[in-house]
Formats: sequence, structure tokens, C-alpha cells
Amino acid sequence: RARTLAQVDGARTAAQIAAALAHRTFHTLVELRRLAAGGLVTPAPPPPATPVHAVPDAGGAAWDEPDTALLRRLLDALEAL
Repeated sequence: RARTLAQVDGARTAAQIAAALAHRTFHTLVELRRLAAGGLVTPAPPPPATPVHAVPDAGGAAWDEPDTALLRRLLDALEAL
């Protein structure tokens, strides 16, 4: 536990800690969960979400109708397989 706890820095993932300790990731993850349950470690806060900017409208173009002839040819080709 002490070796795992020494690797926890708030930035490393369980996989990175496992690689540093040359352990399997699953076992390191289980150990980290035990440490968290014991109150010795806490998960890092998630990074702040970046705002999503709206894409400028391209002249208000409506959704194009699908090419039904192409879709029918694709359907026929798939059914022929």
C-alpha cells in the first residue's frame, strides 16, 4: 500500500501508477479503490469543461434529402451478397 500511495500525486492515472510500479493495472486499480474507501486518497476533480461554441450557420441550408437511388443500389448490392 505504501508504494502505491507514494505514487499518487493527483495527476497520474491508475494505469500510469501501475506502470511505474510494474504491476498489473487491475490490481493497482483495486488497491486505489481500497485506499479511497479508507479515506487515504480522493479522486482528482474533473478538469473544467470547455464551452462549446456554436458553429456559424452556413446560410441556413436545410438538410439535404438522401440520394434514394444510391441507397437502393446499395441495398440491392447488399442483398445480392
